[in-house]
Amino acid sequence: MSMGEWLGDNGPRIVVTVVMAGETISTALNGPQAAVALYGALLAAGVWAWHGRYTFDRAVSGGHLAKLATWDLYIHHRTPPEDDDGLYTAMAQRMRQTDQHVRAFAAQHSLELISIALPTKREAFGDARSTRHGNRGHLWLGTRWFHPRHAHHLPAVREHELAHLRRRDTRKRLVAETTAVAAAALAAGLLTLPALALTALTAWLGIGAVHWWSELACDAAAVRACGRSPVAAMWSADLAEERTMPWPSRTRHTLRALHRHPPLRLRRWFARRAPLPLPDASHPLTITPGTMRAQATPEQ
Repeated sequence: MSMGEWLGDNGPRIVVTVVMAGETISTALNGPQAAVALYGALLAAGVWAWHGRYTFDRAVSGGHLAKLATWDLYIHHRTPPEDDDGLYTAMAQRMRQTDQHVRAFAAQHSLELISIALPTKREAFGDARSTRHGNRGHLWLGTRWFHPRHAHHLPAVREHELAHLRRRDTRKRLVAETTAVAAAALAAGLLTLPALALTALTAWLGIGAVHWWSELACDAAAVRACGRSPVAAMWSADLAEERTMPWPSRTRHTLRALHRHPPLRLRRWFARRAPLPLPDASHPLTITPGTMRAQATPEQ
């Protein structure tokens, strides 16, 4: 990552840190200053909100270009490679099936466009993310979910990510983060250092609660669409994979993800126990495409 890219991604954090540090020093030296606190809060919140909207717009626009370079190569390339042993064909058929259902979802919910792309980084083969900006959305779905060994998790993954788009979770999270930034900046200009620390901690926990709520709400949407067992099985598989990691890496990964995602055991318990209506029929993506071969070689 270049210095320019680093500054672009971390610019809002730098601005907020500088504003809060300046307000804290000013408060410590001169006492509370309402005007300084108000203008500082407006500046910090404005920068954070602008950067969030810019990031979402860039993610959706860039996602459309990534779709042309990755996803479309599979779903529009009807002739498999000469050395295809069944795996390419099976994955391409799953991707075409997914593309059809995502298009239907977009039409049902009056979305202009939902693009899908494959992450190009090797470590992101199991990625699943969604972003919405205005009337457009984008999904990153790793190749893992289309491999015959893991395709049974695809319906739950898809419903979870589409629920984020339907609920406009990217916007809700940005509003929560902007509010927290404004509150912390106000506190930096009006309160003592211990009170500022308590306010900042409360804001940080509040943002985490919003993330947890949105994740569990999307898990609930997946349960309503797919049933309890498929969603719980997806989290069980993630837990089993997590146990294979060395404990330092596992601890670091858990702590890094905990602010944005509930623990996997909680999500599995929620899928199994939450009082939710269950689907009357199987999810369409559980139906194997007619030409998919029953056997495919293991993933590389």
